[in-house]
Amino acid sequence: MSSSISASEQRARVRDGLTSGARRSLATMAVAALLAPILYALLVLFQLGSWHGADWWLRDIITLRRALYADITRAMPPDARKTVIIAGSGSLFGVNGGLITKATGTETLGFGLHAGLDLDLLLANASRSIDANDQVVLPLEFEIYNRPRPTDLSAANFLAYFYKDAGEIPPSHLPALLLAAQPVTVFEGVVDRVAQLFGKPTGFKLDEATVLERWKNAQADPAALQASERYYDYFNLDAHGDKVLMRLTPPSAEAEAQAFRSPAADAISPYTIEMLDDWRADLAKRGAAMFLTWPIMIEDDAGTIVTEQHWQRLIDFARLADAKGQPLYCDPVAAVIPVQYRFDTVYHVNYKGSLLYSAGLADCLKDVAAKPFDWRNANAAALAEAARQRLAALKAPPDPLVFGYERNLRQLQALHAAIEATRAATGRYPDVLPPFDAAIPVMEMGAAPFAPTYRSDGTDFALTVAGKDECYTVREGWPQLVHPAGSEDGTCRYGFWSAGAANW
Repeated sequence: MSSSISASEQRARVRDGLTSGARRSLATMAVAALLAPILYALLVLFQLGSWHGADWWLRDIITLRRALYADITRAMPPDARKTVIIAGSGSLFGVNGGLITKATGTETLGFGLHAGLDLDLLLANASRSIDANDQVVLPLEFEIYNRPRPTDLSAANFLAYFYKDAGEIPPSHLPALLLAAQPVTVFEGVVDRVAQLFGKPTGFKLDEATVLERWKNAQADPAALQASERYYDYFNLDAHGDKVLMRLTPPSAEAEAQAFRSPAADAISPYTIEMLDDWRADLAKRGAAMFLTWPIMIEDDAGTIVTEQHWQRLIDFARLADAKGQPLYCDPVAAVIPVQYRFDTVYHVNYKGSLLYSAGLADCLKDVAAKPFDWRNANAAALAEAARQRLAALKAPPDPLVFGYERNLRQLQALHAAIEATRAATGRYPDVLPPFDAAIPVMEMGAAPFAPTYRSDGTDFALTVAGKDECYTVREGWPQLVHPAGSEDGTCRYGFWSAGAANW
């Protein structure tokens, strides 16, 4: 015999089976489920401003720049137009706003920070400096375009510092940014905040007055500033807020730098499109115009930058961006920088590299609205050849002479030409070195004087200078000039020589 039990009877039996203790436990769990998000939100608010997981060197750069830019804009006429450049560290290291200001006649402020931060934070940082009639230029690093969601670094830096700019961010973007915060970061921040309440030192948090004082003290000793190993902080910003990194690739980064490949992009994520669309609309309401331009593109050791495949990827990307309503402007070849001016990453250049990139960007910004990249008629082979010619021209090296090795190369090239001219006229290489100007100045403080070594037997010759730290850079940019025999003091030599002097 079988019987059926109705659904209502089943529920009644379950209720009857629950003890009063079990009911209390379920009720407690329900209340906890409701209170946990509220408690977590309170903890997030409590720890705002904690340093955990954040890049405080960025905060100090922001603090200094805001002070410097306040002085610059205060001196401008109220309706004067500005150019505001916003991107990651490719622009932090590569954009020289002072040079662009002089070249274009329009005050240019650089807000480059870190490509690990989302567009919302990069733009929010600069938002209060954008007025009607301004042009906002975004030479975004390629990885920003295909980012699918907020980065952990964005969330950590938002909690640490950028929460102060929350009012500048489109409200619909904030939930995703907050949800990206790692709970462990929040809880570490809570611990740090509690420790502060009990007297933990907070010296890493510098106010504007302290940042300005320390920066001015550093600027007072240019030689020490150039020799400093603090590549990323605010000390090597100039009075225009531009990074003046008078350094070659550090030895610690040399091996890693050789593995870099010049990047490109193949996609634009819906997340990035949403941010670009919303910010473009917001800026338009203010009367400002937004332009996407090409990021700095540094030659790599593999020769990627002069391949047709690389340029076809850029053409395809520009086509995709245009279809999404986000066209790119300017000539991408003008953003190509030789490998010898790379600093330590695929986007970081030293001061000479920033001058070259900024000069190309300035030419475009004089009338950027009229210079969209013509991807429809672009040819990958022609662009690759143009990049090759640009790199070859920049091997001269170009003015201004920043580093001692650049002065040496220019002197060596002039002397080599004179030596070959003598041989063409007499049939022999000269016995002594032709006269030269030893006083050609360079910007690098403490650069060793030009001291060439010359040897000739009439049939062959060797004209070289001894290198030290600069020899890595010479190998990168001019490998054919590094003498195969090395030198007696353990450093390398570079210059010119005849085939019979390869072992001298």
